[in-house]
Amino acid sequence: MSATSSTASLRLGGRWRLTSTTAHVTGIALVLVASGMALSGLVGWFDAGPDRGTDVWACMASAVLTGAVGVALWMTSRLPQRQLPSVAFRAVTVSWIAVSVAGALPFLFSGLIDWAHIDDALFESISGFTCTGSTILDDIDTAPSGVMFFRQLTQWFGGMGLIVLAVAVMPTLKVGGLELIAAEAPGPAPDRLTPRVQETAKRLWMLYAGLTAAIALALMVFARMGLYDALAHAFTAAATGGFSNHQASVAYFDSAMVEAILVVGMLVAGANFTLHWQALNGDWKVYSRVSEFRIYVGLFVGAVVLATALNVDLGASLVHTFRDATFNVASLMTSTGFGTVDFTLWGPASQVLLMLLMIPCAMTGSTSGGMKVLRLEVMAKYAIREISRARHPRAISPLRLGPVVVGEDIVARTMGFVLLYLTATLVGGALVTAAGTDPVSGFSAAITAAGGIGPGLGDAGPAHTFLDLPRLGRPVLMFLMLFGRLEVFPVIISIGAVLGMSRRATARVAGR
Repeated sequence: MSATSSTASLRLGGRWRLTSTTAHVTGIALVLVASGMALSGLVGWFDAGPDRGTDVWACMASAVLTGAVGVALWMTSRLPQRQLPSVAFRAVTVSWIAVSVAGALPFLFSGLIDWAHIDDALFESISGFTCTGSTILDDIDTAPSGVMFFRQLTQWFGGMGLIVLAVAVMPTLKVGGLELIAAEAPGPAPDRLTPRVQETAKRLWMLYAGLTAAIALALMVFARMGLYDALAHAFTAAATGGFSNHQASVAYFDSAMVEAILVVGMLVAGANFTLHWQALNGDWKVYSRVSEFRIYVGLFVGAVVLATALNVDLGASLVHTFRDATFNVASLMTSTGFGTVDFTLWGPASQVLLMLLMIPCAMTGSTSGGMKVLRLEVMAKYAIREISRARHPRAISPLRLGPVVVGEDIVARTMGFVLLYLTATLVGGALVTAAGTDPVSGFSAAITAAGGIGPGLGDAGPAHTFLDLPRLGRPVLMFLMLFGRLEVFPVIISIGAVLGMSRRATARVAGR
């Protein structure tokens, strides 16, 4: 029996266990999600709202069902001795699909979404776990608190990644842990904070949890926000997710202090967490040494100035225009998707600016979506190098980011990612438009889904829900959410594996 096989069975300790990375990882992920459902049920229990009974039952029943399936998969499977990257990609993709399906249960059991619209519940769940922030709910303020708390938790789980959390807390995932993190973590290659993969995962989640706690504490102390609202918005700010427990999003509070705290939180979450770890260990100059960070900050500052200048004649004061520009540029650039204003009412130039910001979004190694600033930097320098090579064919010109030489494998992977990402977004936009909406709404929805951003333009704008888009177009957006969050390759490899198995099955049938 091959050590790398993901399907062979093995007798261990008197029990038959399946050697399967996919089953083992999916089981652990489902157990983690079930714990979040149970916690949300407790939140619903302490709430005195009219839906308390239904709320608690919906969360607890979902927790029991999800936990039972998760434990069954976990306890009846084991990891192989060696982990192949392709198997890790497949395991991560399947686990994300599984938790997204499980995440739809609280919405259905509570009656918040009717069973006849199970696809809408799946849309809300995928939007949460992928930190997209697009919603089909149109009456959030009256929704049960426990289910809404779980809705916020889905984004928090998805921000740093369920698999990274699993590697952090499960000693059994030390084998192949780096491959699993690489399949889930955003960026061309995962950063290791320590030689031990499990310790790296722990430190990433410690930073993430610490940032979440800092945002929640700041909202309670400086903005006088209640505990429930503070936690709800801290979860999604740290995850750059964008869900709010109010229909009006952050505009509900109409508070400059709330917006200022969230802007800082979003920008920190949109930066590489490896830099934060190095800074906390005393190397505060690390930010200035990294070219991606300098471009990230420069894009933010330049976009805020430009957005303010473009909208200063719309009737609001300069201070209020600057405040709206700062918050919404930070929200969209970090792929968070919080809103304080309907930016579809801004001028065309401002809307084009915001759409352009949605493409790169923030930094690699952050919780943000999009193509990432680093990839655009690599592409720009690659283009410059090729122009130089056309003039001097024999010149040796390594591609550098500051003092760092970028390997040709990273360059090739980046180019492949960008090509696949843009192709999927364009095809997805065309399909959503063909399903029955206008091109602005269709293509902006595709861009925001792939980038994990949330609000777009037209019928996908912040004043609308995604129920305003055609029902046939929403499955396309679900695919793009997963495609973008898992950064293309895991989904492509998984699709290839499914097609390969189908071809082999067809060949066997034909051979008979």
